[in-house]
Amino acid sequence: MKQPLRITIGGIAWMLASSIVIAPTPGAAAPRYAGTITGFFDSPVLSGDFLQAGTRLRVSQDNRVTTVGSGIGTSSITWGDNSGATLTPSTVTFTGNSFSDVASGQVFPLGTLTYFNGTNSPPSLIFGVTMHLSAGDGIMPFTGPVAIVSTQNGGSDRVADADLLHFGNFEVPSTLGAFEGMAVTAVIFGRIAGESQLEITSIGLAEGQADHGCVDEAPLVDSTPPCASACGDFCAAITLALAGPLCGNEQLPAVLNRRLDQARHLLSQVSGTDSERKAKKRVTLRRSVAIARRAAKKGRISAACAEAVVRAVGNAQSQTEPWLLAAPAQQG
Repeated sequence: MKQPLRITIGGIAWMLASSIVIAPTPGAAAPRYAGTITGFFDSPVLSGDFLQAGTRLRVSQDNRVTTVGSGIGTSSITWGDNSGATLTPSTVTFTGNSFSDVASGQVFPLGTLTYFNGTNSPPSLIFGVTMHLSAGDGIMPFTGPVAIVSTQNGGSDRVADADLLHFGNFEVPSTLGAFEGMAVTAVIFGRIAGESQLEITSIGLAEGQADHGCVDEAPLVDSTPPCASACGDFCAAITLALAGPLCGNEQLPAVLNRRLDQARHLLSQVSGTDSERKAKKRVTLRRSVAIARRAAKKGRISAACAEAVVRAVGNAQSQTEPWLLAAPAQQG
């Protein structure tokens, strides 16, 4: 941006509500869930710090009087400078997915989050929000903070100028960065586990979004620009291919569910780029296939279900193979 101290930021609006829960009865199969993901965010944080251009040092700012924004309590928020024809404020919109036949503990895509990194001067910043995520009656909701980290633009590096949303209490703590002037779309993943408790597991770039932003699955460090090692569409491919119901009404064995979840998480951890870690990720994929085929032989799942798992893993692996080829093959 041309004006001094122009900053862009992101926020988040998610909703999870309105779902139908199939409750278990004595001797019945494990519960399965269906519904539509909805949600909202509130409690904007109006004082905090932004990061200085170049040095990434924190600068304090109190905006309890000056912040401009709208949409609190809805699935879409807008804030920032909009006083001039050339200034476009930041927006975040969450669009929930419909889901059906989801087993307890199964990771599935909840919806998409689209964040436009617009124009914000220091007096128009917000520094965080509270997410309220639920899946309707009978399911315990998820509530957690989202830190919004704004970076003063230096104008020479779009990654260094990216503004960030940090999700510190996801199962995999993650940061979503949106490049300056870009709209980036990410997929939110979660599960319904234990005593019908909604859990948020991770966030990953949607396919084709690597030029618009990035995701780090690591602690947030002010001094380090985000997403320096992001694997972009490769990580998105593996995450999307291994999420969701693979076998229709069939319940996957717990060990297979855990292995697929492990593969998804390992392959989306962009910090693990050395040969040893890449090799471990390839081994995890192969073991998922082996577990599925053994389960079919023992009659725990159908042959068709086993082959559906094999196809999903193969599809994900074929898309991520250029990234994994740097790792030496190991026997699993």
